[in-house]
Amino acid sequence: MTKAEIRAHVAQAKKSQPLEPSSAAVLKNVQTLELYRQAKTIGAYMPLPGEVDVSPLFHLPAPDGFGATRTVEKAFFIPAFDESIGSYRMAQHTPQLKRGKLGIPEPARPVWAAPDELDLILVPGIAFDRAGNRLGRGGGFYDRLLPQYSAKRAGICFDHQCLAEIPAEPHDCRMDLLITESAILKFALNS
Repeated sequence: MTKAEIRAHVAQAKKSQPLEPSSAAVLKNVQTLELYRQAKTIGAYMPLPGEVDVSPLFHLPAPDGFGATRTVEKAFFIPAFDESIGSYRMAQHTPQLKRGKLGIPEPARPVWAAPDELDLILVPGIAFDRAGNRLGRGGGFYDRLLPQYSAKRAGICFDHQCLAEIPAEPHDCRMDLLITESAILKFALNS
């Protein structure tokens, strides 16, 4: 399938779901990851319709691995447009958000993440495959954003967005992990 055909296929699959998939089930899997529990700084995103809503993570206490929770401050960062470079970067999430360049909320006064500051980046997409490839909306924003950071990349999606294979090009950023409501897939290398 072409990228356009995959986007149409995923949109149709979403319509045929008997119930809206649960973001909570995906988030539960995210929280079971040792990588997530140990992370102090996490890149995330403000969800668009059809994407897993990760925003509840911004306010949850961290599990301690023994069934209890402890208050561990995690700093979350979300994409924001940096006019000085004409591209997106990760900025610390704050309660004061503004409508961004593409209409997506972003910090009103961005505090940018350093290239090695993030431990993990949660990445949305239209579709992912079982080799760690990602298909986005077609603008290449994440393919320009992700290489700026040394963090592990976790694709976040619903089961119906996980396909056997999607076309990938050399500039497409691969994921280290893929997390859905029913699975956590770890990939051997990210190249």
